[in-house]
Order: sequence, then structure tokens, then C-alpha cells
Amino acid sequence: MVSPTTDRSEIAFFDLETTVPTRPGQGFAILEFGSILVCPKKLIELESYETLVKPHDMSLISSLSVRANGITADAVISAPSFSDVADKVYDLLHGRIWAGHNILRFDCVRLREAFSQINRAPPEPKGTIDSLALLTQRFGRRAGDMKV
Repeated sequence: MVSPTTDRSEIAFFDLETTVPTRPGQGFAILEFGSILVCPKKLIELESYETLVKPHDMSLISSLSVRANGITADAVISAPSFSDVADKVYDLLHGRIWAGHNILRFDCVRLREAFSQINRAPPEPKGTIDSLALLTQRFGRRAGDMKV
């Protein structure tokens, strides 16, 4: 675990892929987590981690989810569960600056939900950089959908 005196100045760029709820109240399940730690002074990659994640309920992977992110049930059937990778995710993110696209409204919320589902405290950022806000200033509403 992270020592409270450890300097965690790296920037953790991260992204999640999730299921897409098909009915009210269904919620999301994380299907993939990826992160790159970057030295803020030299802007070099220090570490990277990516894993598919098997959801607790495989029926959450609907055709809508597959169309949204391309991740099929077959792709995650032998992947670790979120509880299996939670320690690694926590260690990568906790106490660091978090960066990504639409992380404040989506990824951070999904991470907190996933940690709550396994009765664990979620990682907390030292700060956040959300490119959605930055790009929206320049490109308007179309910055919200970065899919090609």
C-alpha cells in the first residue's frame, strides 16, 4: 500500500471501458482498465497497465455494449474480476493527479461504484485534469464524443 509520506507527483492518465445499461437502474460494469503513469517534469512514461475485467454478471455484456466498445463476453470470460485487480488500480491511482477524457463525469464515478461493490475505499486523486472541459472550450459540444 501507499505510504502517506510518499511523493506521488506522477500523472496517471487512465481510461475505462464499461458495459452499457439496457434498462433503468442496471448500472455499469467495468470491462477494461488502462493507465499510463507519466513523469510531469520530463513527460516520459514511467509505467503502464492494462487489463480486461470480467464483470460479476456476464449478462451485462449486451449487443449494445459490444457495439459501443467492441468488448465481447468471449474476450473477458477468462479475465480477472475487478476485485482481483483492485489493489493494482488503487496503487496506480491513489494520491496521484488523474488525467483523461470525461473522467470527472464518467470514469471517476464508475471507479467509485466498482470499489463500493467490493466494499473497499476508492483511490482518491491529488488533482484532476479532464480533457473534456479543455476541449469543450475550443470545440464546443462535439468534444464530448471523441469516437471516430
